[in-house]
Amino acid sequence: MRLGFHLPIAGGLLQAVAVARSLGLECLQIFAGNPRSWSQRPLDEALAREFGRQAGQAGLHPVSVHAPYLINLASPQEDLWQRSVAGLAGQLRRAKALGAQAVVVHPGSRGDRSLAWGLERVAVGVAQALEQAGPGAACWLENTAGGGGQMGGTLSQLAWLLGRLRGQDVGVCLDTAHAYAAGYRLENQAAVGRFLDRVQALVGLERVGLWHFNDTPHVRGGHRDQHTHLGRGRLGRGAFGALLADGRLARAAAVMETPKDSRWSDRRNLAFLRRLQRQICNG
Repeated sequence: MRLGFHLPIAGGLLQAVAVARSLGLECLQIFAGNPRSWSQRPLDEALAREFGRQAGQAGLHPVSVHAPYLINLASPQEDLWQRSVAGLAGQLRRAKALGAQAVVVHPGSRGDRSLAWGLERVAVGVAQALEQAGPGAACWLENTAGGGGQMGGTLSQLAWLLGRLRGQDVGVCLDTAHAYAAGYRLENQAAVGRFLDRVQALVGLERVGLWHFNDTPHVRGGHRDQHTHLGRGRLGRGAFGALLADGRLARAAAVMETPKDSRWSDRRNLAFLRRLQRQICNG
């Protein structure tokens, strides 16, 4: 499995690639602008091309862009929904300029509208964004912790969206912490095996463009979206060891969105997974 991190771009796009190189990463996720603002500073075209070139030289694949948190493709508010569609289209264009393979986006919240209404709302929004952006980058819908009107909390919802968007450049991103919060069991090899069986049956493992490897301090099924360091939460070694050991994910890519609460955080989380990989290889 190819391993990477979501890395900040506060020091510049090229600094993110340099950090990825220094850590020995194989894939990368970034924000392509301010994640908490509708206003996105225009990309420098030459810098964007250089980012893509250096990321390719570093062997980073896939490179993904995480969409800003304000985007809500299920919003019942027409102005917010229209703004979200345009915002996703803008992120898809930015991803293409950076040479990134896809934009990862949360489907959003439907409020008190019905599930069927929300699913259709998301599908139409994604289709419109892809049309506005043109080809060049895929849209990967990320599973969520579910609860309330939040969309994408179940594999069946993601499967419905993929079916509705058949023929479009759409896939999914699966987050371990979100799946556990939504109620899926992942604590050990048997649970992970059953989960992957269900992913294959409903979504298709080939449609999972990216995994997010995150641990969580919260109980299963609590719909709480909070990440913690790998091995220090409810998932622990059992979940991540099983995911790394399953041959169906041998060619998959996973980025960590773990806390950066010390200068050593990323190295420690990466070392946790690398140790598990070595143990698996050594039998």
